[in-house]
Amino acid sequence: MELTKGKISTFQFFTMLFLSRTLTTVTYLSSYTENIRLSDMLIQPIFRIGIGIVIMLPLYLLYRSSTSENLLDMTIRKSKILARIISLVYVIFFFYFTVVTIARLDLFAGTIVFPETDMTYILIFAIILCCYGAFLGFETLGRSSVLSAVFVIPALIFIMLTLTKKVDFLNLTPIFYNGVDSVLKVSVDSVGQTVEYAIIALALPRVKGNIKKGFFIWLVSQTFLMAVMFFFACTVMGNFASTQLFPFHTLASLAEFAMFGRLDAIFTSVWIMCAFIKAGLLIYLQSDILTTYFGKLKRTTYIIAIGFLTIIGNILISGQIKRFTFVDNSMIKIVLTFITVVVTPLIVLVFRRKEKKKCEKQL
Repeated sequence: MELTKGKISTFQFFTMLFLSRTLTTVTYLSSYTENIRLSDMLIQPIFRIGIGIVIMLPLYLLYRSSTSENLLDMTIRKSKILARIISLVYVIFFFYFTVVTIARLDLFAGTIVFPETDMTYILIFAIILCCYGAFLGFETLGRSSVLSAVFVIPALIFIMLTLTKKVDFLNLTPIFYNGVDSVLKVSVDSVGQTVEYAIIALALPRVKGNIKKGFFIWLVSQTFLMAVMFFFACTVMGNFASTQLFPFHTLASLAEFAMFGRLDAIFTSVWIMCAFIKAGLLIYLQSDILTTYFGKLKRTTYIIAIGFLTIIGNILISGQIKRFTFVDNSMIKIVLTFITVVVTPLIVLVFRRKEKKKCEKQL
């Protein structure tokens, strides 16, 4: 199967996922956490780590003996129809996140960078670039991620360091001010925002090296980044952060260094690079699933079709924040994450157990 060919290193894979999740962090919308204080967002990452480990247990049980096949390959031996149904669920999930990723980029550019400009043509060009990244393939995206990380990580560290002189601990509010329930809810919503769990579920057989170690480093590092970002947002901007559409971009605009002045341009560059990696990876996975498990068309044809549908989808929701927030629904993401990361691996595990018992009886 195509999805299990051409392995990349653990470092490349989880660097790619780190940049992908970094995009979700830096494009955080204040409307997502209206019922929680920013100080509580410093605690929320701890809950996320626990939830992240728990929901990945079915995948751990599924892949602990062998990672030579992905869960779709395992399913297709038992039922081709079920394998195709599950593969379509993954395609829908990844396509949904592709549209939302580009739409958020459009919302940012249309409201912050070029508020007076029609973003349609820029949007189309961005999608074409992401499709080209998908066309280059999994290995190329992995190598590109490492190169991008060389810029992204130092850039974020540099921005945070320049903000240290603006930190005011008086802006911190008591922890759990609105109760523990609100923090737990935001933590679950945040896990739903993490499409990378589903990517791991499908692409794990294409990774070589110490996967378990790589996963924990990825989980802790992207959670730590989130905590650091919220720390500076809370201590530098205080309640003002909650009034901003993209608070982390506002935070970057407050960062200054010598002759460079505001550093929001660097922050925007980080955003764009992460968006290219994330959307390119999602489009690639969709095209490979369709090619591998349906196989009627070439992968390039599927990439073009996905790009065209992504353009149509984004044109329909672009320019209106109400449309974007309606489409970017937390409950949809949580349900799809649960299905692709928990339910599907459990189904495959049941099949494998039955198959194993059948073989034991025959012996």
